[in-house]
Amino acid sequence: MRIFKHLLTFFVLIVFASPAISQTKSKEENEDEDLSYGGIEIPGYVSANASFSFGSTKGNYKINTLVLEGNSNDYMLPEFDVEVGIVDRLSLELITGYRKLVSKASLSTSKSNRSIKTNKTSGGLNSIMLGANVGILSENKLRPAMYIQNQFYLPRTGYSNFQNDQLGYFATFNFENTFSDITYLDYSFGAGWDGNDPYAIYNFNINPNFYLTDDILVYADLGGNYSKYSDPVNLYDIGTTITFSDLFSIDAYIGNELQTKSFAKSCFGALKFTFEFNAFAE
Repeated sequence: MRIFKHLLTFFVLIVFASPAISQTKSKEENEDEDLSYGGIEIPGYVSANASFSFGSTKGNYKINTLVLEGNSNDYMLPEFDVEVGIVDRLSLELITGYRKLVSKASLSTSKSNRSIKTNKTSGGLNSIMLGANVGILSENKLRPAMYIQNQFYLPRTGYSNFQNDQLGYFATFNFENTFSDITYLDYSFGAGWDGNDPYAIYNFNINPNFYLTDDILVYADLGGNYSKYSDPVNLYDIGTTITFSDLFSIDAYIGNELQTKSFAKSCFGALKFTFEFNAFAE
């Protein structure tokens, strides 16, 4: 009976997220579009878990979509994220995926001064990202749990349309406070360079989480990205995580920009399947 409830909830989430996944915006053709987005610009769910241990392995299989300016959709079909514990509180991470851009407009990437002159599908391997995540503090009363994410966007990797010109690097400080058995708060701030823009990007996220049941978590997220010569980008999303076992969970969220006047102009959404295990557990 419990499995049936989980599957029913997950079906409702898919129905809820499908408008964002299938949405295509209308605008005049041949208008330039900025493709300079990345994980840094989409809040999503982040936990400040400082207890990642030797042999712990987490794998994420993520399908997400971003609606761009003009007649375009940008998809990751899928994105793979594998994180492995090296020693206690230190893990290494590899992120890559197949990216697909479906457009009827002339596209350009303003930050790297490159143009994608096409009115059809463009797809290939996205830039490869390596990460080194370090747990600093465990939670103790009012003191939050804390860990640092170090992410490196490797230059000249992936399909030519999606490559970074130079090495990109982001450092993010993540914190977590537990308020009750059903409520906790994640928050973070960070800075870095995406490998194309010479100016630093600064970001923040605040993410309250609530357990509806032992296996169903719901959350909201507010985030922002700021750069010296770019307009601020403030984003929000809402979502849920359904845990089926200690090994497997599913995450679904949908969001948008705060500045937009129309949901269809900058919405994004994702489904994420997470597998966790310890290769050396007895």
